[in-house]
Amino acid sequence: MLGNQIRTYGANEMILREGDAGDWAYLIESGRVLVFVTKDGEEVPLKILGKGEIFGEMSMIDNSVRSATCRTLTEVRLVTVTQDQLLDRIKSADPIVRLLMRALLDRLREQNNGIRGKTLTSAPPPNPEKFDTERREALERIGLENELSQALDNDEFIPHYQPIYDLRTQEIRGCEALLRWVGKDGKIVPTGNFIDALEQSPLILNVGQRMIEMCVDDLVRMQSEIAGNHAFFVSVNVSGRQFADPNFLSHLESVRYRAGVPADRIKLEVTERIMTEGPLAISSLQACRALGYKIAIDDFGTGFSSLQYLASMPLHDLKLDRSFISQMMASEKAHSIVKTLIHLANQLNLNLIAEGIETREQLFLLRNLGVQMGQGFLFSKALPYDGFISLMTGAAAAEKKAA
Repeated sequence: MLGNQIRTYGANEMILREGDAGDWAYLIESGRVLVFVTKDGEEVPLKILGKGEIFGEMSMIDNSVRSATCRTLTEVRLVTVTQDQLLDRIKSADPIVRLLMRALLDRLREQNNGIRGKTLTSAPPPNPEKFDTERREALERIGLENELSQALDNDEFIPHYQPIYDLRTQEIRGCEALLRWVGKDGKIVPTGNFIDALEQSPLILNVGQRMIEMCVDDLVRMQSEIAGNHAFFVSVNVSGRQFADPNFLSHLESVRYRAGVPADRIKLEVTERIMTEGPLAISSLQACRALGYKIAIDDFGTGFSSLQYLASMPLHDLKLDRSFISQMMASEKAHSIVKTLIHLANQLNLNLIAEGIETREQLFLLRNLGVQMGQGFLFSKALPYDGFISLMTGAAAAEKKAA
C-alpha cells in the first residue's frame, strides 16, 4: 500500500482479525470501532475507539500478527497509516524511546493474552537479535546520559578555541568555541562518542548555558590580554533545541550585560536542524539578530534545503563545509560548487568562512576565489584557553615585528 488511503465501512463490519498479518494501521476520522479478543468462543471487549484514535499499530510496529479483532459499531471513515510511514519514524527515534515502546507493546499483549486465559509470559520478539541490539543501545544511551549529567556537575565540559583567520592578511579575527569533555583522567573524550546523545537529551540546555557563560567570560579576558583587539569575536554553536527554549534569549542577554560585551562580538552558529524546531526557535533566532548578535549557518551546502534557510533565516555568515574544501582540489564539481557558493554569498552580502583548511594549496585557492575568512588545521587545531592566548600573543608579536 502506497501513501494514505481513505476507507469507509458500514456498521457491524470486520476490519481486522486476530492472527492476520499487520501491514498497516488505521486512524479513525469518524465513527466508532470495537476492539475485542476471543475467549472460549465468545467475544471479550477490550475497548471502544472513536474519532482521532488509532488501532492496528501494535502488530505493525513489531511485525507480528494481530492480537485482537476490530469491528465497526457504526459507519466509520478510516485513514490508513502504512508500515513504512511508521517504521521510518521509529528507526530515527532515540533508542530509549524504542525500548520503552517495545516494553509497552509487550505489556499490552500480555494483557490481551491474560484476558484470553493464556500465559502472562510475553511471546519472544520476532527478531530476538534485533531486539537485543535495541535493548543494548538503549541501556548504553541511558548510561551515557548519566555520565554526561555527572560531567556537567563536575565541570568537565569546557570550551576549546579554534582561531578564525583573515585569509588575505592571515591575522586572527576571532575564534570558534568547540565543546570538549575532559574526563576525570584528564583525557578528552572524542566528540563523536557523546555529542549526538547530548544534543538529543535535555542536558543540552544546561550544557549550552554553561558554554555561553564560559565563552563570554573568556572573550572579555581575550580582549583585555590582547590590547587593541576589541573587534575580536567568539562564535558559539547553539542547537535548535536551545533556541526553542523560552529562557534562551533572556539568559544570553543577562550573561552579555554582566560581562559588558557588545552583541556583535558574539556569533551564534546554527545548523539546518533549527528549521525542524518550530516557530519558537526561528522567532528566537530573529530576536537575536535584531539585538545585534551575528548569526552564522554551519556546514552550509550539505543540507537538502539550504537555499530555503537563506530566504528565511537572518544570517550574517555562511560557513562553507569542510567536505567541499577537501574535495575542491581534485574534483571539478566540488570546485564549481565552491565558486557558486562564493558568488551566492557575495550577492546576498554575506560573509563566507571556509572550514577545514588543511593545506596551503587550499588556502591560496580560497583566497584567490574571494573567500574572506577561514579556519582549519593549517592554522591551528582547537586549543584550551591558555594555549589559545599563547597563539594569539605570538601572532600579535609577529605582526608587530613585521610592521
